[in-house]
Amino acid sequence: MNRLTPVAPPGASPRFPSGWRARLGRDPVPILLREGSRALVARVRRDLIDDDEAPGADEVLTYPEVKAFLRKQDKSGAFPAKPPEKTLGPARFSRAVAAIRALERMADFGLGPSEAPVAQTAEMLLASQAPDGGIGALALGETPESRSRAVALHFQGWALAALCRAGFDTDARIERGFKFLLANRQADGGWAWRGVRTDSAARPSSHLVTGMALRAFASSPSRRTSREARRAAELLATRFLQPDRYPDRKAPSYWEQIGEPRFWTDVLDALDGVTAVGLGKENSGVRTAEAYVRGRQNADGLWYPGSPARPEAAAKAAGTAAKEREPARWLTVRVLIILRRVN
Repeated sequence: MNRLTPVAPPGASPRFPSGWRARLGRDPVPILLREGSRALVARVRRDLIDDDEAPGADEVLTYPEVKAFLRKQDKSGAFPAKPPEKTLGPARFSRAVAAIRALERMADFGLGPSEAPVAQTAEMLLASQAPDGGIGALALGETPESRSRAVALHFQGWALAALCRAGFDTDARIERGFKFLLANRQADGGWAWRGVRTDSAARPSSHLVTGMALRAFASSPSRRTSREARRAAELLATRFLQPDRYPDRKAPSYWEQIGEPRFWTDVLDALDGVTAVGLGKENSGVRTAEAYVRGRQNADGLWYPGSPARPEAAAKAAGTAAKEREPARWLTVRVLIILRRVN
């Protein structure tokens, strides 16, 4: 990894990053503050550098980027599904996934349950919740074309994570949702796709499903320190960069396909989950994943979504258009929040 030394402008005193930021090849925070959209800069100030004067929700709602995003919401609270989401299952499922994505983005913007768009999307997502806590709209079959058989536990976990991030942690419906997750755990403390990939709790868990289920606990202030969360995190930390036990995204290379915004379990998402529930660098899996993530920093200071770039592709990324750099900036914020927690 290239290590570039920050250079102060002429006449100014040199300012070098300290602590965990000094271990990076290049400190991206000044880049994010200089180049990022207003919504991204607000998140950096709020969630990364702990600025007490960071913009609040009322101001964020006036930003063109946020207003453009919220215009996509319909009167029911739903957001349009993207083409990849439409291939996963029936329209009801893809609509629910689009709602999860939207809640995550609104949480990134710093919006919470008191803002009408957040409340409307949450209500729309929870409208199909059954008495046992499962979100019915997230039921799938073995293939996208198959009849829905069971709630996909990985998407149940992701939905609860988005709802907790959006401020619904103490809602009684969220509590039922967590009870559903816990009732469908594997004996090893993780999760598999029950009702589709296996009907037995004795079978090994899937790191794909476990990682997405763990997001729920990692995002819940009242549950992230629970014994169940800790056990699942310790299990997942033994699986970094290893093949899954089930055919869904089985190859180890899927760990390296970092998503922005997040979707499937990847090495960054899993590192986020296991460290949020309390694992630190005393854990060998955390050390492995943290070193891998740090090594993915590009020479321009940012992290880019997707697979690891070849040297020529990384060099090209330094000059990419603003449209392509914006997802990298949002991803970089996520990376830095996680690295600060680990270090």
